[in-house]
Amino acid sequence: MPRPWSAHAVYGTTARVLHWTMAVLILFQATIGIVMTWAPEGSTLAKLSTALSLYDVHKLLGVALLALVLVRLANRIGQGVPAEDPSIATWQAETANLVHTWMYLLLIVVPLLGWLGVSLFPALTAFGITLPALVAPDQKMSEPVFLAHAVAAFVLIGLVVIHVGAALFHAVIRQDGVFRRMWPRDEEA
Repeated sequence: MPRPWSAHAVYGTTARVLHWTMAVLILFQATIGIVMTWAPEGSTLAKLSTALSLYDVHKLLGVALLALVLVRLANRIGQGVPAEDPSIATWQAETANLVHTWMYLLLIVVPLLGWLGVSLFPALTAFGITLPALVAPDQKMSEPVFLAHAVAAFVLIGLVVIHVGAALFHAVIRQDGVFRRMWPRDEEA
């Protein structure tokens, strides 16, 4: 049974739908990114990556995730966030806020770096859709941009792992209602 504060301290339906939709898409996007870039050439995984046009999927999904995070930020600004659980230690609340801030920042930076990279390469077409170029082509400059994209993506993955670990800590060990704030089945006030 949720604590009394959690009955009115859950995220709104829009925030929860966006959170879980993005969680699934980010998992999918990270998997695609790893498979398409690190599958050994000629391997079954590399052939599957080419057959499924994973680079095209990755590009379009990156643009979709960028759009979703902007919608999510607008919703967060417009609707606000629920009050913190008063039983959470200050350092935990501050750490959670820091992790969330960096995740939001990287959810914008990572796809923008990818888009910048495909603009420089240039490789802007995906499934017949041509993305607008952010800059003029310069294939040599695309290399450090793609490297920055990959590094930022792995930092984001690390933050997501911390986020999931903290959520599971609250759901399984503390059982304090923090996890239920974002769980899709919880009731809204």
